[in-house]
Formats: sequence, C-alpha cells, structure tokens
Amino acid sequence: MLNNEQLAAIIEAGYEQRGVEFKSAGNRTDRAFFAIVARAVLALANQRDGGHVIIGLSEEGIDAAGSGLSDEQLGQWLSFDDVSDQINAYADPPVRVQLGRGQLPNGRPVAIIEVAEFSEIPILSKKDYPQRITAKQLYTRSMAKPESSASLTQNELREVIALATEKQLARFLETAQRVGVQLGPTEVTGARDRFADQIRQARDAGFHLDRVLPQMVTTIRPETFNARRIPFTELLPAVQQATVRRRGWPFPWVQHPTNGRNWVGEQITSMHPETWQFYESGQFYDCRAIEQFGPDSDGFFDDREPISGYLPIWMPVLHFTEVFEFAGRLQRLLFDGQRLRVELALYNIRRFVLVTAHPRRSGLHGTYAYNDDIWDYEIDLSTEDGLTSPRELAVDAALDLLQRFNWRGVTRELLRGIQVEVYGPEQT
Repeated sequence: MLNNEQLAAIIEAGYEQRGVEFKSAGNRTDRAFFAIVARAVLALANQRDGGHVIIGLSEEGIDAAGSGLSDEQLGQWLSFDDVSDQINAYADPPVRVQLGRGQLPNGRPVAIIEVAEFSEIPILSKKDYPQRITAKQLYTRSMAKPESSASLTQNELREVIALATEKQLARFLETAQRVGVQLGPTEVTGARDRFADQIRQARDAGFHLDRVLPQMVTTIRPETFNARRIPFTELLPAVQQATVRRRGWPFPWVQHPTNGRNWVGEQITSMHPETWQFYESGQFYDCRAIEQFGPDSDGFFDDREPISGYLPIWMPVLHFTEVFEFAGRLQRLLFDGQRLRVELALYNIRRFVLVTAHPRRSGLHGTYAYNDDIWDYEIDLSTEDGLTSPRELAVDAALDLLQRFNWRGVTRELLRGIQVEVYGPEQT
C-alpha cells in the first residue's frame, strides 16, 4: 500500500502514471462515479503489478476543490466489503483489492485502492454502465498515455497475453517440480571482467552516485559477454516492460531516461537517489542510496561504539524481492531462457544497526551491527526460478545479510511475513 511519502512523490511527478490513476472526490453511492472507479480497477488488474486508484486527488492539484475527502466519503471508501462487492459486480473473474487511507501534503485525506494483477486469466467487464463500462470488454492501461481503455493496441494486448502465459507456465513448472521432473542448467561461461569494465567506464564518466554514500547495488547480466547482444532500440522498451511496481516507488524508476554510446539509463538525485543503466551487452546496473532512518523509539542500543546508520529489516526483503522479479522479467523478454547472474551488494554500511522502522512493531531488543564496509551476494538465476521463486530467492538473500548483523532471531518465516504484509499472499 502506498505510504504518504510515496504519495507525495507521485504528486510531485505532476501527472498520472501507468500504475496510478487519480479520481477527484466523490461518493461511493454515486453509481456513475463508482462505475468510473470500477473501470480503472479492471484496467489496472490487467497489467503487470496492478496499481493504485487514489480517490480524492484531482488532476488539477492537491488544493483544487476535487481533492480531499470528507469524513463521510472516506468512511464509504474504506468499507472493504462494500467496495469489494461493488467492484466485483463488474469483474469476471473477481479482482483482488486492498483499501487504505492516505494524506495529501496539505493534510487532506484520500482513499487508496490497491489493485492486484489478475491471478490466472485476464479480467473482463461483467456488465454495462452507460457511457462508463461496456460488458465483455478487456480494459487495461494504455502505454501511450495513462488512461483506462478497452481500445488495446498490439503492445497492450501482447503484455496481457504474455502475463497470462507466464502464469500458466509458472504453474506447469511448479507441477513438474513437485512430481520430480528436473530441468537442467545451461553451461556457464564467465565474462566478469568485461562486464565490470562497462561499469568502471560509467563511473569514470560521472554516471554514478557519490561513492561515499551508503548504497544498495544490483547487477544483472548474462553468462557470456557479447557487446551487441541486444539492439539499442530494444533497451528502453525492455526496461519499461520489466519495471516492478509492486510498491509506490518502482524498480527501476523510469521518468526521464538518457542515452549513452551503448546504454540507456537514468539518474535521480532527489527524493530517492538512484542511478541505473542497461547495456547492449545485456548487463543491467542499478545503484540507489540507502534511505536515512532513525532509531526505534523503544529499541535498545549499546552506545559504547559509534552508530553510522540504521537499516530497517524490511528494506532488503522488499528490495531483493523486486530485484529478482525484475531480473526474471528481463530474462523472459530478452534472453530466451538463458541463466542470468544476479549480484547484490550494500556499500559503506560499517556500524549500521538494524531497526524495525515500523509504527506497529516494537524495536529490537539489542544492538545488531554490521562490522564491515561491504556485503555482497550472488546467484545464477534459472528461467524456472525467475518465473516461480522471486520471493524465495529474496528471503534467502535477506536472511544471509541480516544474519551477518549477528541477529540470531531472524527467521525465514519472519521475512516471508514481511513479504505477505506488503505484497499479499503468493498466488497459487
């Protein structure tokens, strides 16, 4: 669910995104208005990662008359049973939604409908509402501009078909593994130095974050080096299609990309500093600053040694989940089933300590500190794992990291619980 900081970042961007739709204030009991909301929900459910409908946010700005809900309107939109039933009166099969309250930067309240992507087959509209929804249509979000429409181009239709195909293939692979069918790995050929040269050149050219910042670094690359593996014109569309939007801030952030000699990429210096590049060689590189957090108010810290920063336990779990999801999508889009090497690293984290950084959880009962500058982790991602196991892979990586803080209380079940809390249960 979007938090207020993420909501502010979306508003700061100044316009709707493909995964977010704004609706001015309105009553849930207004049938014509609700039909517009339902159409947006159906469209978001038919795109990868779903999205969010923000009710009470006018496209004219946060201070416009249509921004902000009354207490009565907010109560209407936070009634889960009523909202879910009314939406699913238009949806076949049913759509999965969650509801939450948000606050605009000026203090006005809004309601947020978080929409999950479809579970098995795309969602069709079940019934008509005049000039709002037409029955038996497949609505989705346009790639040309952020609007909900049943007028699909070949690009939107391909995305829906690809997503449905992936879900069926994932179920086939899971069934095959349960009955003992093993799919063999491909041969690994190393090209680490040549891939590393590309990143060094980018850093030397100034395309990087300040190297002294605490930061999380992700590298995704194929097994062999081919400088012209991917046509240049396919780089940006592939990143845009693979972008993970399961939370309010996508991985990676694609807003105003730039081009280099053999890469596309972007640098963001405000709100959430990040640099990413995707090369014709097939190498993807992302570097993002670790956000600044303070200590938990009820945690315990031994102040005999200096503390340089605070790492929320949920941060690596969620970040790694989105990294593996993104890597799996790139793998299916561009690499024809080849294995990919995924490398994760945290830099400049000496004397960082763990915190919960969660308003509904108490602080940790000890000082769990990291006593080195760097943590790194790597795996070879098979096609099957990229499709079926991003959450499991993320838990493995986060467990490796958090155990090195000497936190013996961390468990797989705890980390899986964080994933479920944010992303919902895994689809079966």
